[in-house]
Amino acid sequence: MARPPLELETWGKIRRTLVDGKPTAVAYLRGSDGKTRKMQRQGKTPADAERTLIRAMKAHLASADEDLGPTTTVKQAAEKWLAEPERSELAIATIRRYTDILSTIVRVGFGNVRLGEATVPRVDRFLKSVTESNGASTAKTTRTLLQHVFALAVRHGAIPSNPVRDVGRIVQPRKPVVAPDEHSIREMRALMRAWDATPDKRGNRRTADLGDLFDLYTGTGARTTEVLGLRWQDVDLDALPHATVAINGIVVLGTDGKVFWQEHPKTDASRRVLKLPGYASDVLTRRRIDSYCDWVFPSAVGTLRWPHNLRRSWRDALAGTPYADVTPRSLRKAVATRLRDELGIVVARDQLGHTSDNTTRKHYAQPLAIGPDATSALEAFGQNSE
Repeated sequence: MARPPLELETWGKIRRTLVDGKPTAVAYLRGSDGKTRKMQRQGKTPADAERTLIRAMKAHLASADEDLGPTTTVKQAAEKWLAEPERSELAIATIRRYTDILSTIVRVGFGNVRLGEATVPRVDRFLKSVTESNGASTAKTTRTLLQHVFALAVRHGAIPSNPVRDVGRIVQPRKPVVAPDEHSIREMRALMRAWDATPDKRGNRRTADLGDLFDLYTGTGARTTEVLGLRWQDVDLDALPHATVAINGIVVLGTDGKVFWQEHPKTDASRRVLKLPGYASDVLTRRRIDSYCDWVFPSAVGTLRWPHNLRRSWRDALAGTPYADVTPRSLRKAVATRLRDELGIVVARDQLGHTSDNTTRKHYAQPLAIGPDATSALEAFGQNSE
């Protein structure tokens, strides 16, 4: 009867012998590829030769098989998941967000837990602690990251099931959607223009151009990364009946901390051509005459502008006013609400570049204050029976 093969990724009995008069340890190793191979190592003593052989066989298994195991830590598994080629399909901002959460929240609070120790209760307690310390939004992103990491561990056979699947819900309080009205838009535009006209702390002319940016925000409903990513080749001031801007790319902060132009916007629906109202067209016409580089809204030295710098200037301009909490995203809500009321939710969705009108309705368009005029339909309920 044939001897049964060694179990996968194990070795048989280690035999000590002499080869050329030197202590030698010999054993048969069956690797993760299923092949059985003879391995031997020499040492100063028989025991030293055996230790050297064991180290060599472990190294062989580690190099030949990169599968995760129950003793792999969550941090190691997460790093492996982030390093997989498939991650290149994710947006740069998403990768940067996952990397930040891994290097801070997960590494500190759960990184040294081994995959085999990551039970549902332990993962649930960890996510609850993240919710308390960092907020529900960060906890949801952490849960998504761990969901992917443990799914990879399941595929590698390290654990039988994904513990994140059965954790409790993370409840995120919903903030009401509030969009600035026409009066607020006019007042903020005046504030931005006034701030642009004042000198900075050093007495120099400001270069933030917040007034012009404000008019592009309200005239397009575009995202900050889209507006700052506009090139003059994306602008058609001669288009009829209205000038247009094409959203072909965005400004992105890379994993190296540097900004660059990404040759595609956030989603496929975000790639769009927008017709400009007259005041926004006038802004671009004036800027085109004074332009000195390829970017419509460059930095002071003609390079891509950092979104963080823009947001800081924005906060400074509105500080101490009734609009201190208004952000560029608030103007997207104003555009969405105005278009929803005047032209319908589908037009608002397409203008903002959303994939689903549910996103526009749920997160951008301010809820209607009054219901529709349904009086004619409801009159039937008040009629007397004959």
